[in-house]
Parts: sequence; structure tokens; C-alpha cells
Amino acid sequence: MTKAEFIEKYKGNQLNIGNYNIELNLITDASFVMGCVHDDGVWKIFKTTERTGHYIIKELSNEDAAFDYFYELVLIQHNTATQSY
Repeated sequence: MTKAEFIEKYKGNQLNIGNYNIELNLITDASFVMGCVHDDGVWKIFKTTERTGHYIIKELSNEDAAFDYFYELVLIQHNTATQSY
């Protein structure tokens, strides 16, 4: 899916990703961020933790593949955040 399709699907499904925020414009070292950004000619999927800055999970050259992969990660985070004990 494209970036625009991801945004529409994410908002439409009202996913709860807990403490995390979504970033789609630039790589950041802010705490608790999941992101997919176009940087240096590739789509970089990254995540940050509370204190250690960002780390790249995957780099893909195709926007559709990048956002398909990123959406799956967001769904995993949603399932983790909404899991009842």
C-alpha cells in the first residue's frame, strides 16, 4: 500500500499502539516511535525505545512493500497493546 493508503487504513481501523507514536516524515530519536520514511532513496522502517534512540528494522526500495511491512508491525503493536490478561 502507499503512504496515503496506510494513513487512511490506520485511521479507519482506529488502531491502539499503546505508548508509541507513528512518524512518516523523518527519522527521529524521540522515545516510543514507530516509523516508515523515505530517506536516501529507500524506505526505512524504524522504531525507537524509551532511551536508546532509533534502530532500522528494514530498508525497502518499494513504497508499497514498505508500507505493507510497516502495517504488519503496527498490527503486532496493536495486538500487544490491547491484549487482555
